[in-house]
Amino acid sequence: MKRLTTIVFPPNGRFSSIFLLFRPTKQCFNLYVYSWSRNANCILDAEFFRTSRCTQHIQPSDRSKLAIKASRQVDEEGNCLLQLPVESLESYDKLVVDFHFEAQLRTKTTLIAMIRFWMVWLMAVKTTPVVSSTFREKNVGLMNRVHLKFAVSHLPPFDVLTLGKDGNYTNHGISPILCKWLTDKLNFTISYYYIPNKYTNAKYGAVSDAAVILNLFADKEIDGSTMGLIATPERKKMIDLAYFMWTEPFNMIVPKPGEEPRLFAFIKPFQSWVWLLIFITMLAVVVFMSLFSKLHLQFYSNGSRHNSPVSSQEMMTIFGRISVYSMYIVNTMTNQGNSVPGARFFSSQMLIGMWLLIATVLVNSYSGTIISYLTVPRMKPPINTFEDLAASQDVSLVLLADNVIGQHILDAKSGVLKILSGHIQNNRGQVLRNIQTISETLETGNYAFPFLKTFCLNFIASQFKKEGKCRFQDTDPLPFQPGFWSLPLPKNSRYTPMFHYALVELWETGLPQYWVKNALPRAPKCFAKIKFKQNSARQVPIQLNDLTGAFLILGIGVGLATFTFLVEKMYHFICRGNSTTVRYF
Repeated sequence: MKRLTTIVFPPNGRFSSIFLLFRPTKQCFNLYVYSWSRNANCILDAEFFRTSRCTQHIQPSDRSKLAIKASRQVDEEGNCLLQLPVESLESYDKLVVDFHFEAQLRTKTTLIAMIRFWMVWLMAVKTTPVVSSTFREKNVGLMNRVHLKFAVSHLPPFDVLTLGKDGNYTNHGISPILCKWLTDKLNFTISYYYIPNKYTNAKYGAVSDAAVILNLFADKEIDGSTMGLIATPERKKMIDLAYFMWTEPFNMIVPKPGEEPRLFAFIKPFQSWVWLLIFITMLAVVVFMSLFSKLHLQFYSNGSRHNSPVSSQEMMTIFGRISVYSMYIVNTMTNQGNSVPGARFFSSQMLIGMWLLIATVLVNSYSGTIISYLTVPRMKPPINTFEDLAASQDVSLVLLADNVIGQHILDAKSGVLKILSGHIQNNRGQVLRNIQTISETLETGNYAFPFLKTFCLNFIASQFKKEGKCRFQDTDPLPFQPGFWSLPLPKNSRYTPMFHYALVELWETGLPQYWVKNALPRAPKCFAKIKFKQNSARQVPIQLNDLTGAFLILGIGVGLATFTFLVEKMYHFICRGNSTTVRYF
């Protein structure tokens, strides 16, 4: 079945209270023209044209007339009914209708109004009846002061529930303002049913707020909900969804990236595998120098000992050679320098020369980079996409149960969403049932949450107002279609067309955007774009915090040296005790 939508312009003259309603049935499309001024009779006729353009200004050359016959009826109250056969309309995607309307007052005062309505096209969507937005009066007695009960759940800034000392909730969000506008518009009264509560917890268990609302609709406990729901095939079978109350893209709340720890900042100039290669190189040089020294000592030991260029007694042992050459390598790496025994041999000089060349490059590269690593703060990589979140080791994803975007992530079969879905499946505790627990989890700073943009901005600003610093930030819009949160009503409710029409008019006024803008807390510091300072490259004094790692290494070295000294002394006393001669008298 297809839907007819209209753009309607009221006729001139006194007879100005008209709106149109397209209601599809199995056999035909019924076009009703209701004359709210109950003192008038009307006659409706129409001509149908096919067009290929989607614009409000369609020229006669852009359309061709169609031979569609429609039956006309006028009820006893003067309302016009035009019935259009379904088979005549299903084959057209765009249809222009010229309505010729004539209204006659029952007081025999004739008022003729010729209305030409442009831009009526068929959309291939099954939906609830669409009501045009021509009626502009504030209170028309449509619903005759009927009383409706609406469910309310905590969802800032739309519904901000606060539990008072008397045990009752107060709501100071945007929804009360919207409901006040609707009650004045449609002339009904309203009361609120706050969820979750002891009754819903006992009857439905620990389920999400959205599931509670759907269960309340099924049990006929409520007549509506201030929390909008996104239309899905499953939900359409259970409830009616009128026009949307709010629409916007999805963003994600993420912790603001902090500064990387500086404890080991002195090793940052080189990557881990570079440090490993340097260590292997140093070990190889020590081994080759010790090997050359041993071979030279063996060669000269066959001759005169006085002609040996190596006279140090330490060089006669393997441990002595390794110790001396290791100290020399360390000295050259730290720009200290030292003499090396056995350097009179040409082979040793070549090896030492190559090492000094490599050491010069390494030392100067390190010295030229270490200052920037110690003085310029390095921030952790920011999270702006699902790919960044999947690569993060510190931040995990948290989802809201029975939420469209959360279900989309859990049902992913490929790509990064499948990776995130796997993490969630292994940690089912990260799927939470209401916004209150979501907010408490986010405050720990270890989780990210994808949801509508307004909620993200409100949470960030609220945390800034609470703690005085910006701990969170929002990402760019996520790669999903914008969400449309529609007003949920009981299935086949007779009030659905009225709420639909009223919300269309409300959205056209722009009031929802105005209400949301005024309701958001102010936190310009958290949403300001970062501007790089021109003097960011200027060197600043190195602070103690920058050299914590270096002093830590020094402390560890002193501790190891002290421990080694004590072990040596203990070993010395043990050896002296074993070598003591016992005399008997």
